Amino acid sequence: MNHKKQSLLSLLTIGLVLMLSGCGNDAWDKQALEALNETKQGGTLTLWMFNTDIYLKPAAEEVAKEMNIKLNYEFINPERYKTKIKVAVSANELPDVFAQYLGKSEREIILNANVAAPLNDVFTSSGLESKFDKGSLVKEADGSIYSVPYRPEQSQVVVYNKKLMASLGIQPPKTWDELLAVIQTANRKGVTPIALGGKDRWPGDIIYNTLVLREDPNAFNRALNHEIKFTEKPFVDAADKVIQLVQANAFQPGYLNQSDLEARDLFYKGKALMICNGSWIFTKAISSLGDDLGYIKFPQTGAAADPFSTNTGERSSTPYGLFVNIQSQQLQKAKEFTIRYSLKINNELVKLGQASYADSEMKPEGKINDAYAEYLVDFKNFKFIQTYWYSAITTSKGEEYRDLNQKLYTGTLSSSQYTESMEQIMRKP
Repeated sequence: MNHKKQSLLSLLTIGLVLMLSGCGNDAWDKQALEALNETKQGGTLTLWMFNTDIYLKPAAEEVAKEMNIKLNYEFINPERYKTKIKVAVSANELPDVFAQYLGKSEREIILNANVAAPLNDVFTSSGLESKFDKGSLVKEADGSIYSVPYRPEQSQVVVYNKKLMASLGIQPPKTWDELLAVIQTANRKGVTPIALGGKDRWPGDIIYNTLVLREDPNAFNRALNHEIKFTEKPFVDAADKVIQLVQANAFQPGYLNQSDLEARDLFYKGKALMICNGSWIFTKAISSLGDDLGYIKFPQTGAAADPFSTNTGERSSTPYGLFVNIQSQQLQKAKEFTIRYSLKINNELVKLGQASYADSEMKPEGKINDAYAEYLVDFKNFKFIQTYWYSAITTSKGEEYRDLNQKLYTGTLSSSQYTESMEQIMRKP
């Protein structure tokens, strides 16, 4: 549409609004004026996100400003988001643009419901597909790209407070015995050894996944493929270690009733010595602790021959993604916004010196935190990254498994009871 046609359309719109407003209906006047304002502004888009990273909102607002659109967004608690998005899919009440968790089941909820719009046409017209790293855009069986990333591949990390560690006169642990000794010393000095958001279940799940990996890197995949059972030694030994951690008071009081965000806050404020979480916590941890932030690989806790060459994480074909509602009233703008928003987030990651998923002209701003720089080197050199279990199984199995895993952290299950129940869950159709 050329400028003359655009001007004519604007005049016709204004005339229609003025004509209708002459009817004397105040409610209609308000609606008409709002419609006129949206026409001038280029329309309105709604966005749902569940992350709390500090750069996500400013990046969204910047893209909206560049596109001259009004943006209404909700940044929702991660656990509430899971329920909200499922209800919205079922009720066909999705926003224009929405985020989704990684994992086979999480992605299938969206794709099987046919609520996501393919982005190929905008990729072709804009030429922006080439900016994304190889493998960061997932093409489905029909050849369509339905989502763009907003988080890079990440993995499990153990971070600690250097200042607090030094004040206790101890070193970060490299072995199981050293970890138990650190926990004992911290408790004796009145410091929480490990912050854990047990209420959200997945933080404990990450620890158990990694403990199994430290026993045998192939155990989970072999069990999933029916080559061994979930009741065999690697799974039992890992469960025994969780029970030992619980008995050693490794976690803060009330950890089963505290969310992951509460646990993180405990660590950020210097009230916990360590936290085992995903590498996504680096952003806030760096801003909170600065040079006092330390990082280590998960200790050598089991029988694996080469433990430090492996990790649990998010290398998968079902990543976290941003999707566009196929019924969006501003479909093409929603698609353009989504792709540009993904690239804008990538720029923010680069500026922060973090892992990225696309080309960027940005450069890191200031010195990259030593702990994070060390992690990036390790991440590139891991020989094997086990996808988080929840992402490799169906949602129904995943929810049951996480409920069971949480019970393990209550100290009320034996390792044999736990693994026998897990075997039953994992073998369900």
